[in-house]
Amino acid sequence: MEYYEKKEEYLEDLKNQIRNKKAKLLVAEEMEQHIEDQKEAFVLAGDDENLAMNKAIKQMGNPVEVGIQLNKIHKPKLEINLILVVITLCVFSILTLIDLNGAAVRSGISNGFDVKRHILLIFIGFLLMMIIYFLDYSLIGKYPKLIWILLLVGFFLYAPFGYEHMINGSMPFLYAYGMLLYPAFGGIIYAYRKGGYLGIIKCFMLGMSGLIVMQHYVAQSSVYVGLILCMLIMLTVAVCKNWFGTKKGKGLLFIWGLAILYHLVMFLYLKYVSSYQWFRLLNKFQILLQPEQYPKGYQMDVTREAILKAKWIGGSTEFTLGYIPSLNNDYILTYIICTFGILAGIFIVVLFLVFIGHMFYSSLKQRNTLGMLIGIGCSSVFAVQGFIYILSNLSIQFIAQVNLPFVSYGGTSLLINFIVLGLLLSVFRNTCLLKEIPYKKKYFIKIEKVK
Repeated sequence: MEYYEKKEEYLEDLKNQIRNKKAKLLVAEEMEQHIEDQKEAFVLAGDDENLAMNKAIKQMGNPVEVGIQLNKIHKPKLEINLILVVITLCVFSILTLIDLNGAAVRSGISNGFDVKRHILLIFIGFLLMMIIYFLDYSLIGKYPKLIWILLLVGFFLYAPFGYEHMINGSMPFLYAYGMLLYPAFGGIIYAYRKGGYLGIIKCFMLGMSGLIVMQHYVAQSSVYVGLILCMLIMLTVAVCKNWFGTKKGKGLLFIWGLAILYHLVMFLYLKYVSSYQWFRLLNKFQILLQPEQYPKGYQMDVTREAILKAKWIGGSTEFTLGYIPSLNNDYILTYIICTFGILAGIFIVVLFLVFIGHMFYSSLKQRNTLGMLIGIGCSSVFAVQGFIYILSNLSIQFIAQVNLPFVSYGGTSLLINFIVLGLLLSVFRNTCLLKEIPYKKKYFIKIEKVK
């Protein structure tokens, strides 16, 4: 091994073995700290400064060999498994839409969708995903409040283009845009970490501002419940990780108590939610607990009957188009079960659940606080949509106009799901490239004239 007198020379040879620029700086900083710590140990043992430094450098090993090993560890990581799952879902989506389009033509029914457009949007979505993948997600941690405000302003700018698509006074198509609030809220929590109970209150108030705007424009109780639960879960994780510096028990009681108090005031006192929406919200939870005691609506009846007549493999001879609306997006899972068989539907559901589980598992393993929070937010985007969608397609009355990510036919929702996936992949890509920045207290220096 070559003899090194200066640590700078050693570190330079070490960095030359590492390709990624972020990894170079991170590894150099870590190795320099190891050398200094080892040097101090030798000094305490009785060696002089120069000898201690020489021995410390020698103990680190050959910089070329060490650098090659560290390059394997500290390098961008692409989650191939997640991408393969998405490709599988997209291929299944295309094949299903082609089959649905053919069936509609044979039955003389207007299908209302364009398969070529869907394929084009998938390619555009993959392109957007890769662009986001190579961006630095830490920008969300640097400008969290600005990003949050811009997203809320986006509702007001986006809404005027959708008045012609309003349904019962709401704009369901905006739910997909609202999903961007999930990872953005991770940046809000990161900004106010170490803020104690006051930090929790600030996070909660900003989160509620997003809920109010989304409820005003989207007005879908299912989506609203998904968003509030996601935010509460993220705050719960932050408290359990002691990021706010509060006691676990009191912190959790404080968070969930705030949520209950807020909704009591908004729903009962301020009457922010209409009695009709409030009744529907309670009705959904009651049906989930006791589905056998409630009457079925038209969509539930038709969907359940179609699924019950489906075969394990192959299509049902009794299933006909025209009775279930929006088969290309709202009920594409039902169509898959009735056309390709129950096993095909189970395959899609299991694949999607594995997809979500892997995302949450990988997010919780992140060593960077911001990465973990954004990862949980992105994973929740797919979990909320999937949960609502699968329930409604299994004829459980939790109906909301959401799409099954990467499977349903869609425009904006499909592209936004690819954007969120790109952000998630960016988090996983930088697992070993971004160092956690410790919280530092602010110090103020007061200068006075000397008399």
